Amino acid sequence: MKQKYHRWFQWFAVPFVALAFHIYFGFKVIGRENIPKGGCVVCPNHVQLSDPPFAAVALGHRTPLRLMAKKELFRKPLFAWLIAALGAFPIDRGGVDIDAIKTALGSVRAGQKLIIFPQGTRGASEGDAKKGAAMLAVKTRAPILPMYISENKGFRCRATVIIGKPFLPDGKEKDYGAIADDILHRIYALKKQI
Repeated sequence: MKQKYHRWFQWFAVPFVALAFHIYFGFKVIGRENIPKGGCVVCPNHVQLSDPPFAAVALGHRTPLRLMAKKELFRKPLFAWLIAALGAFPIDRGGVDIDAIKTALGSVRAGQKLIIFPQGTRGASEGDAKKGAAMLAVKTRAPILPMYISENKGFRCRATVIIGKPFLPDGKEKDYGAIADDILHRIYALKKQI
């Protein structure tokens, strides 16, 4: 089964997921007015499997979304088709994945919102930032949009997503580690608003 992004499918699916989240979790979004126009690198924290759809729903269905996802999620053909249609594309976290980097750069340059988890995986510590999001933002000169997704989500838990103010990293800064650490600091600073 071919894996392809279908913007129309994403446009219809995200509102239904949002409705389900409102009913099940008591979901709310704070800071939606901070979403910039055009392409940007969206950087949420990542602690649960439900974080990617929470990030997508928080951004809304009116903006094209892309999402880097570990290649292991693409092993089952039907699930691979579904997440690809919704905007996900695979990345091999074991090395430098040139195809994924090109897709990510092209997405942001085309005005899409790219969701990338700076911690790289669920369960990473609060201070464990990977450099990918920082590198993509510097290379595209796109703003970084920090996002905090509440942890320990469950039935009627009043799950909250807080969208912070976008910021532009210094385009001359080549220390992606310092930028990545700043991204994580900004993400977890949003937690105080809950």
